[in-house]
Amino acid sequence: MMYKYILCDLDNTILDFKQGEETAIKHVFESEGITFNEDLYARYHDINIGLWRELEAGKVDKRHVLTHRFEAFFKTLNIDVDGAEKEQIFRTHINNSHDLVEGARDFLDYLMAEGYIICSATNGVFYTQMKRMKDAGILDYFSHHFISEEIGFEKPHHQFFKHCIEKLGVTDVSEVLMIGDTYSSDIIGANQFGIDSCYYGSKTVDATYCIAHLDEIKHIL
Repeated sequence: MMYKYILCDLDNTILDFKQGEETAIKHVFESEGITFNEDLYARYHDINIGLWRELEAGKVDKRHVLTHRFEAFFKTLNIDVDGAEKEQIFRTHINNSHDLVEGARDFLDYLMAEGYIICSATNGVFYTQMKRMKDAGILDYFSHHFISEEIGFEKPHHQFFKHCIEKLGVTDVSEVLMIGDTYSSDIIGANQFGIDSCYYGSKTVDATYCIAHLDEIKHIL
């Protein structure tokens, strides 16, 4: 299969979101005198993931996710908070997180050297994602930045991928490969649109390809 365009997820595919998120969550917890621990982090994570799944399904909007997740979490501790204030604390710290996933720069160097048109394709806040890419020194690897807040649709929504294809002027979707770590948004979204997909993670899922390490992309592309 000869691909020309690579749609590449960012969080936990290129940028190490998990590490930045943990630091930001610690500051949110501390703002209410709560000591961070893995059990509480897991509780927050479950609430957050549930809300993002609702967003992907079109049941809620992003503003609801970004504020309600903190209100819902602290409510489990019988603490009432202003979700928007907690989101601002979180956003301040996550905006400054830009560590790369292991092997990400070599991965991008390889794709660029091979002549692929690389595009970021991410669910997230536009300013946050652009700042993190710039701070990580990877902004210029991408010819286009497809960020859900600016597009108005989240992966896996059909309109997200339709926007990408139209902006790129693609006439044959067999030339496009979506790479990402989240099955529910990256892989299902691509599959439903008819785009080949590459799942990056430790599981085997219903994707065109599955890789456990980024350097395995050399066996595909």
